[in-house]
Amino acid sequence: GADLIVWPEAAIPTLIEYVGGYLANLRKTMAKSGSTVLLGILRLPPNVDSGEDFQNILVALTDPIQIYVKRHLVPFGEYFPVPGFIRDWMRLMNLPTGDAIPGAPDQPPLDAAGERIAITICYEDVFGAEQLHYLPEATLLVNVSNDAWFGNSIAPHQHMQIARVRAAESGRYLLRATNTGVSGVIDQHGRVVATIPQFETGVLKQTVRGYTGATPYARVGNYAVIVVLLLVIGASYLAARRSA
Repeated sequence: GADLIVWPEAAIPTLIEYVGGYLANLRKTMAKSGSTVLLGILRLPPNVDSGEDFQNILVALTDPIQIYVKRHLVPFGEYFPVPGFIRDWMRLMNLPTGDAIPGAPDQPPLDAAGERIAITICYEDVFGAEQLHYLPEATLLVNVSNDAWFGNSIAPHQHMQIARVRAAESGRYLLRATNTGVSGVIDQHGRVVATIPQFETGVLKQTVRGYTGATPYARVGNYAVIVVLLLVIGASYLAARRSA
């Protein structure tokens, strides 16, 4: 009964090339019920020969299928910023050396459930300026993440707070699905509407709506903050000169 169903980052922890039949059947099932599924999975990067490399993606099971590729990668978690001789040593030690290959920086929103959806994977939602290219075209935000890395620490809750900032500065609802929490729905003012607690299996159902238009931040980005900081620095310098 849901128009849009969001599964977390790497909800299917394998390559999409291995589960084509499963995804095709899932898409047919969802089409009969009038639902669209967004899910995290991995894939082999196109035009890359190495069998170790991969891409972290979110797939919209629409017709045709749409794909978003994670573009801001985690060093040492998704790629190794090391020279070749260290990578050779890692292979000698039988350590994994495959890198995630980033997607294009200006990927468009995905069309699903009658909305234009701006996608971020994991900590990409930390970087608000990198999402400005989505706006004002996007009507809804979706973030999928695997916060299991952080365990029972402050980090998952801080990540949720960051997502609230993204929703408020864009004036859009944000749907957040994680593997271990905190999953939730955030409204266009940055307020948490509903959540699933950490480490609990559950389904969160909520009615949301898409929004159009552009907030001041969507129009000018970080330039206003930079200008204000320069003015403050300049005023502090002049005040110090006068008092000297």
